[in-house]
Order: sequence, then C-alpha cells, then structure tokens
Amino acid sequence: MERLLMILKNKFLFILLLIPISFNGLSQNLKPTFSLNGYVKYLPAFMDYSFFESENNNLIHNRLNMRGYFGDNLSVGLEIRNRVFFGDIPSIEGDNGLVNMSYYVVREEKFVLHSMIDRFWLKYQKDKIEISVGRQRVNWGVNTIWNNNDLFNAYNFIDFDYIERPGSDVIRLIYSGDNLSSLELVYLPSERKGYSLAGLYKLNSFGYDFQILAANYFEDIVIGGGWAGNIKNAGFKGELSYFIDKENIKNSLSFSTSVDYSTKNGFYFLGSYLYNSNGQNESNFLSLMNINANVLSPKNLMPSKQSYLLQVSKPITPPLNSSLNILYGQGIKLLYISPTFSYDINSRLDAGIISQFFFLDNFGDFKNILKGYYLQIKYSF
Repeated sequence: MERLLMILKNKFLFILLLIPISFNGLSQNLKPTFSLNGYVKYLPAFMDYSFFESENNNLIHNRLNMRGYFGDNLSVGLEIRNRVFFGDIPSIEGDNGLVNMSYYVVREEKFVLHSMIDRFWLKYQKDKIEISVGRQRVNWGVNTIWNNNDLFNAYNFIDFDYIERPGSDVIRLIYSGDNLSSLELVYLPSERKGYSLAGLYKLNSFGYDFQILAANYFEDIVIGGGWAGNIKNAGFKGELSYFIDKENIKNSLSFSTSVDYSTKNGFYFLGSYLYNSNGQNESNFLSLMNINANVLSPKNLMPSKQSYLLQVSKPITPPLNSSLNILYGQGIKLLYISPTFSYDINSRLDAGIISQFFFLDNFGDFKNILKGYYLQIKYSF
C-alpha cells in the first residue's frame, strides 16, 4: 500500500507539473483564454479571553483565482491564498493534502507571510462527461450550515474569513444524465489513512432534489444521502451519513436538517439542528478549543452530541445589512453568539464589523470565556 501511494503521489505531482507545460503545447493549436480575479482584505482583530491574556492580531488576506481555457473541452484552474499576519500570530493550519503546497515565505515571532495553493486542477469535459484531476473543492453538502455528506472538505462555519472552503487532492468523474440526474465518483489517496473512494447519485423527484451516497472512506464504510426542497414557502433541507467501522470498534451517525424562510419585509430566518453520535454530553473546556481551531471532520462537525442554530438577517438600508447567529451545543453547554454588520461601499469595496462571543459551562461556572471583535475591509478585482 505504501508503494502504491508513493506511485500515486508521484503521478499526481507529474500531472500538476504538466499543467503549465501543457499551456505552451496547446496554445500552438488553440487560442487559449485566461481570466484573473480575486480580492484583498484587511482584518484587524481583538481577542479577549477570560483565562488567557488578550490578543491583537492583524491579517492582510489576498486571493488570486486564475483560469485558463483551451478550446471547448479543456480548462485549468489555479487559486492561491496569500496571508500576512502581524501582531499576536494565531496558529496556522497546515497542508493536509497529498502534495504539500503550503509555504512560509517569512516566519518570525511577530510577522508571518504564508502562501498556499488551495486549488490546482486540470479538467476535461465533453457532452455529459467531466473528468478533473488535482486540488479542487468537492462540495457534496446540500444543507446550509452543517454538511454531513461533505466527506472531502468538512469546514467550520465559524471561520468567516475562509469563504472558499478547503479543497482536496482527488481524481473526479462526473456523468450528467437526463432529468436532472447525475453520477459522481471521487478517488482520494492519502499517505496517512490509505484512500477513499466515494460515489454520489443525484436525482430530482416530487419537486425535491435527492442524493444518495456510498463510500469506502478510509477506516469506514459510509452510506447516506440528502434532500433539498420546500414546504410551502419555506426551504427544507437535510442530510445524513452513517459510518460503519471496518474494525467493528464504533459505528457513528451524523445527521442535520434546516428550515429557512424569507418574509416580504426583508427578514430571513434559518433554523438548523445537528446530531453527532460522537459528540459529548458533558461540559469541557476543550469543546471551545476544538470548534475554534477547525478540528472538524464529517464524523464530528460539532463537539456536542446535539446542536441548535438560529440565524436572522435583514437589510437595514440597501447598502447596510445586519445578521445574527446563535448556536447552542446541548450537553457541553456551549453558547455562541455572533452579530454582524456589513456595508457595500461600491461594487468592488465593502466593509464589515463582526463580533463573536463564546460562553461555556466550565465545572459548573457558566461564563463568557472569549470575546472576539473584527473589522473587515475587502476590495475585489
């Protein structure tokens, strides 16, 4: 197995290195077109802890999204995430992919320049077939907040700065059938866990979008599915995944559902529920550390066994919007409250104020243990 993974890794690297070389060869026969967009954000933050010293950190976040098109069938994508931290430097997540594309350009105690390629793929599509190889986003979730079917790219919705979400180093095949149906196969090799081979079938019936999932997911066999539709004027979504442990140690269930509704005067309401059989029922200070440090997986989307979320948003004026997120983790007694205000200055420039408050029961003492305040200024190009 180790030899097989090394061969796959070398082939994966070869394909990624072949992408820029292919530009020159293809451009001789085709007229390629290219596009570039992205943004620059400035995000100063103040973190006030009850048990630790407060922190001040600053983040300049730049993203570059590049596309190349060679005729009607072949395309390539490259997306780079550049971040400059100064002040109290937070922990920075590493690259967990098959190929390490995360780099510290500068790494000092109070100043860090970090760059990461989180998308790099080659795609061929013709008629109903699409094949892509490389680092890409495999978004299998249908629910709004928690995505139990998202086996390859579980994310933390509390991390508001990373709206693109992570990607995975995979080989992906999509067949689009008739009547809005499709079949998708994804293969993900891993040096640490072995491999994952998963299939997703989508169809539309009775006015709902359904999906059925089956996977050999590292140490588990996974079966699951999801749905998205409406109950009168309200949206109704949900998904579940059941993980069958190959070594018969512990099977687990991850399930979530949500209902959302918009009123005529601009209010938007969303209620969501998550059940995590691997979650905890007792308060634990590590619960906060886990949810705030992106320690997540499809089997463990929240540290609590049962979680509830309410989201309310409403435009105050055409450029000014407001929203409020309230999350409660039952059993561990974790309460998260996040009010947000955003202002669209023009078509390219916007600003926002985000606050995050974490309350936790720590040995019978329910208190506010973390307050975070952020100012976000974003220029898109």
